[in-house]
Amino acid sequence: MDAAGKRELHDAIWRSSGGFDLVLAPVLIALLGLWIDSAAGTRPIFMLAFLAFGTVGAVLKVYYDYQRGMHEAAEHAAAVREEAARLRAEAAELGARPVRDFTGEIDTMPLEGSDS
Repeated sequence: MDAAGKRELHDAIWRSSGGFDLVLAPVLIALLGLWIDSAAGTRPIFMLAFLAFGTVGAVLKVYYDYQRGMHEAAEHAAAVREEAARLRAEAAELGARPVRDFTGEIDTMPLEGSDS
C-alpha cells in the first residue's frame, strides 16, 4: 500500500471512530454499572447512572474531537494561504504575471515569455 492509500485509510478510520465512541463507551460503562448493581443488589440505579455518564462523556469526546479537527483544518488552510501569498509575491518579483482560472482564482503564474 502506498503512502496515499495509507493516509486515506487512516483518515477513514479516524472519521468512523466517533460512531464507536458514541456506542461502545456508554454500553461498556453501563455493563460495569450493571455488574455493580448485581453485586450491591441495587438494580438498576448504577447501570442507569453509568449509562447517562457514559453517554454524556462520549458525546463530549466526539464534540471536542470535531472541534480540534476543525481548528487543525483552519490552521492548515491559513498556512496554505500564507504559502500561496509568499509564492505569488516571489513570482511577481521574478516578473511573472498571474493567470486566472475559470472561477477567477489565480491558477498558475508562468514567467513572462513562456508559452504555458
